[in-house]
Amino acid sequence: MCMDFGRLKDIAGVDFALPEEDPYSQMVLRNHPNFVGNFDFRLGAPAWSCAAWKGKIYPEKSNPATFLHYYAEHFDTIELNSTHYGIPKLETLSKWKSSVGDDFRFCPKMLQNVSHRKRLNNVQSEVDEFTDTMRVFEHKLGYTWLQMPPDFDIQERKSLFKFLEKYPIDIPLALELRHDSWFNDKEVLDELSSIMTERSQAMIITDVAGRRDVLHMRLTTPAIIIRFVGNELSPTDYSRVDDWLKRLARFKAQGLQEVYFFAHQPEDILCPEIGNHIGRKSEIEYNWKFTYPILREKVEQRALF
Repeated sequence: MCMDFGRLKDIAGVDFALPEEDPYSQMVLRNHPNFVGNFDFRLGAPAWSCAAWKGKIYPEKSNPATFLHYYAEHFDTIELNSTHYGIPKLETLSKWKSSVGDDFRFCPKMLQNVSHRKRLNNVQSEVDEFTDTMRVFEHKLGYTWLQMPPDFDIQERKSLFKFLEKYPIDIPLALELRHDSWFNDKEVLDELSSIMTERSQAMIITDVAGRRDVLHMRLTTPAIIIRFVGNELSPTDYSRVDDWLKRLARFKAQGLQEVYFFAHQPEDILCPEIGNHIGRKSEIEYNWKFTYPILREKVEQRALF
């Protein structure tokens, strides 16, 4: 699932530095101190259907029906884009659920009819059907991903606020906003953040070359969801990841409890390579353990670096 939003062919001159930490985010973390030290770092990609991963993280002779099984040996979360276009059958979701381990988390994308066509208005029945169906994942359900269209601005904030307040509180929700008005109006952003914090709903942070405004650093829960868009393993991809790990280490010290890091690359072909770098750096420099280091040995054996 190639992500085109904010992608640039020429990244020369782009300032990839992470913004300063947001005082609201610091307040949220202070109010959720992590006394027991729990910290889950989940790493994922946009899809498991990439046939180009054969010989890389999938066996050479594997078929698409087995891709999810092998994907889950290396990643422990997924952006489930297919649910954006329709609700899968229960037996399909059950099959997916049985193909992954207990630590895996599915992050289904909200129906486009809800987010893009109806723009959150008069959608209660569709939301109920969607959330009731996704409950089949049980503990393997991560954050539902509500992505709003690029032209959805603060003039429609009442629709968004109402939607968030009615959304089932037992289904974790993450919101991705793309119009710059949300990040240029502090009063509206704070009002939105307050609603989301009260309901433990997370704000998605997107790191992409052509839209640095959506790299907003606003946390509304002690969880962070990052959509990282690389540039074909440019040297900046690696330095950007390193900067993120340093930032996450600081957030962890302040109380951050959970990370969902989704690694995007053009056509998704190079997701395992950047994921491998994240896994290696996390393990060696920060002692963060997760499923992904299994890939390290396989990638190095095939001299992909």
